[in-house]
Amino acid sequence: MDSLTQHATHSLALSTGSAMDLCVSRLDAALASSRKASYIPTVRDAWRRYEQNGETVALYEEVSTFLYQQYKYDEKFLNTIITFTALPEDSIYVTNTAAGGTSAGFRKYEQYIRSQALALSAELGTGIGCVGRENHLFLVRNLVDSDFTPFAVLVMEVNNDNIFRELAAQPETEWSAVTLGGVPVTLVGSPPAAPDPSGIAAGVAAQYHGGSLSAAAKAVRPDYTLCCALRLTAGALTAQRRAALAVLILAALLVLPLIGLVLWFFARRVARPVDVLVAAAGQIEQGRFGVQVDPAVMNSREMGTLGDSFNDMSRTLKNQFERIYKKELALRDARIMALQSQINPHFLNNTLEIINWEARMNGDLKACSMLESLSTMLNAAMDREHRPLVHLSEELMYVDAYLYIINERLGKRLCVTREIDETLLDAYVPRLILQPILENAVEHGITPTQQGRIALRAFRQDHWLVLEVENDGLTTAEDLARIQAGLADAPDKGEDEPCRKSVPAGESGHLGIRNVHNRLRILYGEESGISVRITKNETIIFSIKIDLRQDGQD
Repeated sequence: MDSLTQHATHSLALSTGSAMDLCVSRLDAALASSRKASYIPTVRDAWRRYEQNGETVALYEEVSTFLYQQYKYDEKFLNTIITFTALPEDSIYVTNTAAGGTSAGFRKYEQYIRSQALALSAELGTGIGCVGRENHLFLVRNLVDSDFTPFAVLVMEVNNDNIFRELAAQPETEWSAVTLGGVPVTLVGSPPAAPDPSGIAAGVAAQYHGGSLSAAAKAVRPDYTLCCALRLTAGALTAQRRAALAVLILAALLVLPLIGLVLWFFARRVARPVDVLVAAAGQIEQGRFGVQVDPAVMNSREMGTLGDSFNDMSRTLKNQFERIYKKELALRDARIMALQSQINPHFLNNTLEIINWEARMNGDLKACSMLESLSTMLNAAMDREHRPLVHLSEELMYVDAYLYIINERLGKRLCVTREIDETLLDAYVPRLILQPILENAVEHGITPTQQGRIALRAFRQDHWLVLEVENDGLTTAEDLARIQAGLADAPDKGEDEPCRKSVPAGESGHLGIRNVHNRLRILYGEESGISVRITKNETIIFSIKIDLRQDGQD
């Protein structure tokens, strides 16, 4: 019975912790979405134009369009509101009706929240705060000018059903509630009191008391503190405890002697031999191939036959693995060298250095910068130190060199944005895997129209480092199918001449991508490589997955 109780409390703690992790992840995503209003200069530029010409209609149209584009269909928010500090009585808002938002939330803001938000904004600076009333939770942050002077307040009504849905979905929940930034929100039932952040330790705790299960959790983040508390009726646990007691009494009175005899027989004839086989299998799983079991501990003819078969299999597996491992190791090294081999023109690098000094002496700094970028790309291709893996920060340096040269050609017609998780800059990636994809984006997506946007992202997804390159060039479904077919046909193992396959006309531009695809699959397995898709905005995204569990990573 104690075991049932401990299992129930442990399960509740695990489920509550998992639910908190998901809620924290969504809150972090909500904060990231709220920063768009600061990072994207649309609202700031519209306000500057209003200060110059005083055209209120134009201001409201530009800001309304921005809110519609960025937050109309963001399921994390019900209402998104901007109030300019110089126009405190007028607010511009958008309602996410698809997520259940209504104008009642905006009316609640006008009646109760606006004054609180404006008062709170004076203390926030560039941070974020929370206000609320009657289970309506609002995030508040300042929109600041280039000199960090606030000119408007962004208020976003949180979609509680989306952000906190796991905390409200526990089975047999009597009540549950959360406190975010000091603002209480009731999710289910009628809690006796709001969760008190000062009375809850960081982490998750669960207990069984008075016929009910309860749990409390606290997550402390740089921008906020989230606390939750919930209680379950625990009717199923009580029934299990009673049933367990009845079954134990009945078993002791009726079948305990027989069970003892059967257990002794199976322990000697089945369980012990099976344990020996399981232990031996565990050693094989840990890499100790060729392990043998003692036939004397099998205790029966059937188990002895099974033990002999296991020993034969173990010996065969050891021999096969050693042979295949050596073969695959040699094949992988040979293919990596073949795929990474580059011409090593030292004279070209020296010549570029001479030209660079001549240009510098003549005062042509633009030519110097272009030559230095080209030299960086050349040194990366030469790989004099024979390092197939480099830090992500070094790979991004090669990207900067390439984009500098491209920017000199396209100028302001090419816009490049980055979203890089700085915690991943020390992760190892294969050398020169981003430049071929960026070159493909420029040549096939940007060059035909002589303008466009490219977004470069790096983020963690479970144990994978994901790199994405997105461009808004014109890409049809036929183009996507042709690229995907090229990646699907890219030879990754077992072919004698992987680099000699004929390439149809117009496809040579994708050879660099196929080369990167091959290298990734050789280094990290079938789950790695390059994937490509077209978004609903008709942009094309190339994605790279790199396993962070490999040696030299985390």
